[in-house]
Amino acid sequence: MKTLSSALTAALVLAAPVAIVAQNSLANPIATPRHLQPNEHALSLPGATTIEAPAADFDPISASDEELAYHGFPPRPNQNDVKAYASWAEAMQHSKTRVTPKLQQTSIYHGPAQIKKQVNTAAAERQPGLAQQPSNTYYSSNWSGYVALSGATSYGSSSYYYLINDMVVPIAQQRPGACTGGWAYGSEWNGIDGWGSSDVLQAGVEFDAYCSGTARSTFYSAWYEWYPYGEVRISGLPVTAGDDVFVEVWHTSATQGYAYLTNLNTNQSVQVGFTAPAGVSLKGNSAEWVVEAPTVGGSLATMVDYTRVPFWDSYAYTEAYAFYDVANSTAVDMEVGTTIVSYPEYVGVEGFVMHFQ
Repeated sequence: MKTLSSALTAALVLAAPVAIVAQNSLANPIATPRHLQPNEHALSLPGATTIEAPAADFDPISASDEELAYHGFPPRPNQNDVKAYASWAEAMQHSKTRVTPKLQQTSIYHGPAQIKKQVNTAAAERQPGLAQQPSNTYYSSNWSGYVALSGATSYGSSSYYYLINDMVVPIAQQRPGACTGGWAYGSEWNGIDGWGSSDVLQAGVEFDAYCSGTARSTFYSAWYEWYPYGEVRISGLPVTAGDDVFVEVWHTSATQGYAYLTNLNTNQSVQVGFTAPAGVSLKGNSAEWVVEAPTVGGSLATMVDYTRVPFWDSYAYTEAYAFYDVANSTAVDMEVGTTIVSYPEYVGVEGFVMHFQ
């Protein structure tokens, strides 16, 4: 792969993969903003906030739930759910430096699943030699991964409250022999809603690849989004290929969401609070762990060749603290035309590996 000059690389990243806009067309401030606590600060976009890092001797592992919330740490899994708790605790221990988020509104959208069909095929037939997984597989134009359904029909005790996972940032590249003359896009994320609902509360990592002639470049960024708002890049938290990133998404009301991301390689973390788009209210019927081809410029983007992405410790809790993992979730394959381009490989109740085919 030929390396671009630093000047050309900078120009490509600034000009693409997508134009940055000052504010999403839907981004209207909430009419009555919620009261910010003393250590919480408004950010550059309407409804976005962050919370100051606590004192250096603060221990999130031994802190109370109230102390965790006050200092901007995400909800703690039940210690009886050993692997979920261990993943959370490891991320908290790696949260040595909390960065101040620098936000960039984009015109990239990670919308609800575009479901094409459902096929009842046994896992042993579909992926020989792999651990047993649920037999029903959905096919989608934009999502691939796993989806858990709580049965919620409206916001309440059966709605998903929060979900976590630990994922690796892949190497972004365009498929061999398929230089598009521009950017190909991909995102890995977890979120709530989007499966049979019109909104998605989510956060994750974007990984894009540029190819035109002999020019090559890549772009990586952490982000959050509450669709139908667009993706908001968090440039204050550096991420790159090979980094191990913990993501937790949760909410405190049907219109108030939060994201917490930790880069376990750099020991940096970021916390962002954000409000729902005007007229949008969380339903909480689905929780998902997804690799997506996002929508850019009004159309599904060309999917980047990411090779594979491990998703470890993928767990979700409802408001009533019902516990979900991959074993009681449903696999989703991404199908473009009649070709499966991205699909999950089940490796046990706690996780899976995404593959680009």
